[in-house]
Amino acid sequence: MELASKLLLLLLLSCGTAWEIGALEEGGGGAAAAAATTAAEAGGGGGRGIVVEDEDVVVMYDSAVFNGSLGLVGEERVSLSAVRRRRRSKEEYLRLFVEETQWYNDLVLGLWMPSRWRDKMPHTLQTFLRNYVAGLVVYFMSGALWCWYVYKLKGHHFFPNGGIPAKEPVLMQIRVSMQAMPAYVALPTLSEFMVEQGWTRCFPRIEEVGWPAYLGLIITYLVIVEFGIYWIHRELHDIKPLYKLLHAPHHIYNKQDTLSPFAGLAFHPLDGILQASPHVVALFLIPTHFFTHEIMLFMEGVWTTNIHDCIDGRVWGIMGAGFHTIHHTTYRHNYGHYTIFMDWLFGTLREPHGRKAAHAKSS
Repeated sequence: MELASKLLLLLLLSCGTAWEIGALEEGGGGAAAAAATTAAEAGGGGGRGIVVEDEDVVVMYDSAVFNGSLGLVGEERVSLSAVRRRRRSKEEYLRLFVEETQWYNDLVLGLWMPSRWRDKMPHTLQTFLRNYVAGLVVYFMSGALWCWYVYKLKGHHFFPNGGIPAKEPVLMQIRVSMQAMPAYVALPTLSEFMVEQGWTRCFPRIEEVGWPAYLGLIITYLVIVEFGIYWIHRELHDIKPLYKLLHAPHHIYNKQDTLSPFAGLAFHPLDGILQASPHVVALFLIPTHFFTHEIMLFMEGVWTTNIHDCIDGRVWGIMGAGFHTIHHTTYRHNYGHYTIFMDWLFGTLREPHGRKAAHAKSS
């Protein structure tokens, strides 16, 4: 009988039954008392079960039955209405994420899809389609604009001796990227789903932590991402079966006249997901602003465009195209993503020849 009482308690706590709603929210004191007395009698001796104190239903429970949400140890007394308030508060908090992602969906999909179609779609499917459209826009806009700037507008300056990529490798890079795009956008779709379920440490508003803490968390987030991408990228080279299976397709572009901004996403789908996964892992390690996480993920498309144009931007500490071109030619250096610091720390940094000469001359 004690087991039956415990099962009844779990049902009340997890499902929010009609009895609980009537007893706690509608003020039905008599009905609540009758139901509670029945449950108490079912609970038998030992004081476990449900009893009535005034109009509030109080639970006597063992930690073995329910000890998760409130973190209580041993046998405690807790108001069932307090549990409901706490659960409602969490649901309202998570609803902020759902409302935010729905706003993104309406903003992107609403430009071309009638609302009557969207309303029939599951929320996660809307999110996937929105991320797919956004991924295409980011890829083609950043690639096309960068190609126009470095090849058309400034080609005589950046490539005075020729070396502008031919049409064929660029089209191949676009084709490979398009084949992988559905897998790429599945990653932010998954991360958004986990955020909406409350599985991560994301928060929706910067005001919750304050700007100083927010800036510190961004720096920590970027360090985690940089560290993770460095080691995943390095192991994709060091573990030969992984290199042949996943990473080698990206390294067929290993000369100036084959590398282009459109090579930035020309990966095996699993390779691309692995190298972007530290963005998602970080959500479980530190509190992360949700919108900032979204921006960081999609900025990957812009950043990878930049580091595959073979032009050395000469910005101190940044893993620009000058460093990354070396990676595509030596295969053993410059595994970092945004900065050179992981390569410097782990001994895999190699500077562009022009910078080495400049350093030698200045010394």
